[in-house]
Amino acid sequence: MREVSFFWRSDRLESIGIGPVLKIADRIEFLSYIKRVPKDIRCLFKFHLKKGNTIDDLRTVESLEVLEIVQESDVPDEGHLVICKIIHPVPSLNARTNGTYAVAGSKLDEDGLTYIIQGSSLKLRLLSGVLRLMAKPDRISARTLKLTPQDHDSVLTEKQLKLAKFAYDRGYYDLPKRIKITELAEQLGLARATISAHLTKIEGILMDDMFSSMTDVRLTAEQARTIVETMEADMDQTDAYQIESFAGLINRIKENIADELPQDNENTPEFDASEHPEEILKRIQEDIS
Repeated sequence: MREVSFFWRSDRLESIGIGPVLKIADRIEFLSYIKRVPKDIRCLFKFHLKKGNTIDDLRTVESLEVLEIVQESDVPDEGHLVICKIIHPVPSLNARTNGTYAVAGSKLDEDGLTYIIQGSSLKLRLLSGVLRLMAKPDRISARTLKLTPQDHDSVLTEKQLKLAKFAYDRGYYDLPKRIKITELAEQLGLARATISAHLTKIEGILMDDMFSSMTDVRLTAEQARTIVETMEADMDQTDAYQIESFAGLINRIKENIADELPQDNENTPEFDASEHPEEILKRIQEDIS
């Protein structure tokens, strides 16, 4: 599992659709999820409001829907605990990946927005690519998490792990090798070319996980357009998403796709509106692996 921290300066928050909230609050801290499914993301926040503002002022922010005031403090420094529904295409996409989560430490203050998410390297790369198209972060940092000494979380699938261990146990990665790839293929009853291709992919995934940077993750034009179309489908099907700021962010991503990514309209398959969004994301994740 990896953790990636994205940061945008306060003067760039308008570009990611959350600028208005800083006119009401000095600081907002993400504490936890209350509910997290596509189209319905509810979070517990601590709001430190600007002098003269009240929680009711938050109801004017398009990207937030105030659902419940858990605790309203009379002491400004303590902050107010409020449950809000998030109306923004990126958290919605984050929920759809089914494996990446915002974590405590994410915050919005006078310096800017710090958005910290954890998950597998592959799914984080997908989100990094989308965030870059929305508004390239000013800073990105990433680290690998080891939750316990026995943590066996891996970027490899179960089948890839089994094949890698099979090859390792038989000395394929020893120097010098104790077994040739032809012998591995014979023991597994598979073609040499098949084993070679699988091991090459495994090695590439491991190298990418160790050394890749999240600072310049780029999606292809096809991948980016398909993701945007899933966002638009969500917007069309969800009344709460039919707001100017949500549509504006999608249009910004579209503009950046046109400006930054090579177009190949002849070879780009048409979007199948009947395909489930989770299946679309799964396919894209496989493409960028």
